[in-house]
Amino acid sequence: MLKGLNSIGSIFIMIAIGFILAKKGLLDKKTNNLFSKLVVQISLPLMIISSLPKNFTLDSLISSSNSLLVAFLIILIGYGLAFLMTLILKIDMKERGVYCALFSVGNTNFIGIPINISIFGEKSIPYIFLYYIVNSIFFWTIGVYNIKKQSSKSMETGFIVTIKRVFSPPLIGFLLGTLLIVSKVNLPEFLDSSFSYIGQLSTPLAMLFIGTVIYNIDFKEMKIDLKTVSILIGKFFILPLTAVLLLSLFKFPSLLNKVFIVQAAAPIMTQIALVTEYYDVSSKYSSFMVGLSTIVFMFVLPIYMFFIG
Repeated sequence: MLKGLNSIGSIFIMIAIGFILAKKGLLDKKTNNLFSKLVVQISLPLMIISSLPKNFTLDSLISSSNSLLVAFLIILIGYGLAFLMTLILKIDMKERGVYCALFSVGNTNFIGIPINISIFGEKSIPYIFLYYIVNSIFFWTIGVYNIKKQSSKSMETGFIVTIKRVFSPPLIGFLLGTLLIVSKVNLPEFLDSSFSYIGQLSTPLAMLFIGTVIYNIDFKEMKIDLKTVSILIGKFFILPLTAVLLLSLFKFPSLLNKVFIVQAAAPIMTQIALVTEYYDVSSKYSSFMVGLSTIVFMFVLPIYMFFIG
């Protein structure tokens, strides 16, 4: 647990540096856009390709694949509970799809991957992606469908389009790393070291990004109402607790259990703000919740580490 707390301390320092640099005007929305592209499209995929064959075998990957069902149940139960909350809180019909998505799906990619790797090391990568795959497919199918139902706009959907959105560069890197494991091929040393060096940029860039996001939030406009509180409770208490209960029914590796709990508690998925902006459904509120949940996550993360060790 001490190692985990040390990692969290490092994370807070990097976020603080990002906050300070943003305050001084050295980081802004343009640099954030650059950081997100560097992390998602370059550093994370290369790190995964380099590290996966070093930490896992084909047998260990196959033995963990049945955890996909658990990840699906965690998100599905959260989504179902969110729908019940929309009835209890009398959420407007147009906003129910957004509420359920904010409640149940998380930023398991841009934030979830660097955070888990920073805390648990590169051995956690396959487990991270098992949850990420389910999270992404769920959002781009059930989540987006229920958001767009109340919109007059149409967005290209379908199986092929969903697959393209799910198959992000990090997931492609995961598949390439798995291919190296299956084929028992080792990367040439110069490629392996280059990929590893670039991959090490992932966590610091992601944390600087978060620091900038926190700085740019207008706290004066924050209105913490019952709807907002219920989403935060769902995100940071109900979903992680659901994960704990479901995982206790199976004999998965301890590391997988820890990763799934952190992934279940990941802050709100950034893509929700983009989709709601497109459909013109609660876009400002979604963006606000993405930022707020990111802040809250940084403070509840040490609590999770205390309990899961």
